[in-house]
Parts: sequence; C-alpha cells; structure tokens
Amino acid sequence: MSIHEGHRQRLKDRFRREGLDNFDELYVLELLLFYCIPRKDTNPIAHRLLEQFGSLTAVLEASPEELEKVEGINKSTSTFLS
Repeated sequence: MSIHEGHRQRLKDRFRREGLDNFDELYVLELLLFYCIPRKDTNPIAHRLLEQFGSLTAVLEASPEELEKVEGINKSTSTFLS
C-alpha cells in the first residue's frame, strides 16, 4: 500500500470536518483539481500552478489560455478553474 493511497478521500474527509479554514492554498487547489482530473495525482499539477501563478487567487484569475500552458492542464480543467 502506497502512502498516497487514499489521499483524495482523506483530503475530502478533512474538508468536510474542518472546512477550508485549516487548508493551505496547495490543498485547496488540489481538492479543486480532484473534480476535473479523475484518477491522477493532482499534487504535482497543483504545485506547478502555484509556482507559475504565485497564489491560489492568481490561479483562479488566470485565463484558460494561461492555465493551459501548465503541464497537466487541459481545456476542461482550465475552464473549471477559470
């Protein structure tokens, strides 16, 4: 069993228990990505987005075209995030 196995469910459970108050931007973004990138590790994608744009707010304010320049982001994901 991998340490990452069950990560999505643990993060969703934590959100349901605590809300976003105790989440850093990386986990908020990762949680959002779960819903548009099924069955794939979204952690590296979330890191790339934050490295590229600097903050969660900047990611969410970016245009779909800007988002799609980040590896792992397709049109569906860029539409969801923007």
